[in-house]
Amino acid sequence: MDGGFVAHIVSAYGDFRASMRQAMARNTGEENLLALVAFGSFVVFLSFLPTLFATDLRDNPEQSLAGGVIMWFFVVMFFLPLVLYGIAALSHFISKRFGAEGPYFKARQALFWALAVLSPVLIVKALLASVVHQIGGAAAPVLAGMLNLWLLVMIIWIWASMLAEAEGFDSTFRVALGIIVALSTIYALLFGISLL
Repeated sequence: MDGGFVAHIVSAYGDFRASMRQAMARNTGEENLLALVAFGSFVVFLSFLPTLFATDLRDNPEQSLAGGVIMWFFVVMFFLPLVLYGIAALSHFISKRFGAEGPYFKARQALFWALAVLSPVLIVKALLASVVHQIGGAAAPVLAGMLNLWLLVMIIWIWASMLAEAEGFDSTFRVALGIIVALSTIYALLFGISLL
């Protein structure tokens, strides 16, 4: 597909796996992956801002917004890429146990490209969450929960599509199921919650 970065992101919503094939065909190097993870991290930072402004202005008017923004910028821009590299390594390690064919580079590319493709979803979710915070009321927690569930489904499906293509799996659904099981297991191990 001709066009720039934004055009590739928009066209990905037509077919996530085809979008990953195109990303792999571009033969990007490690420097491009670093730019991709920096872009994705910056979008995650931007997605925190509407809620940060809505909650801080309402709940803590005397607290410095600038301090909160700087703290979130530092955390997201410096620590999120490290976490994402770890998640990519773990996903590749698990995928290899199930017959994956791709190299670790492709697993990183799949995760970072999925994050870039998720950028419009993250921004829309952030804006809607900000509106929900402003409206408040009894329905706010239910609406916020629905937004979070929608975001989680989008994250899992887009990442599963990219990872399935990168690792040579036929079924996106099975990869999505594997991600859900892996995330549930990690959550249970970290927080000591029984899955049964």
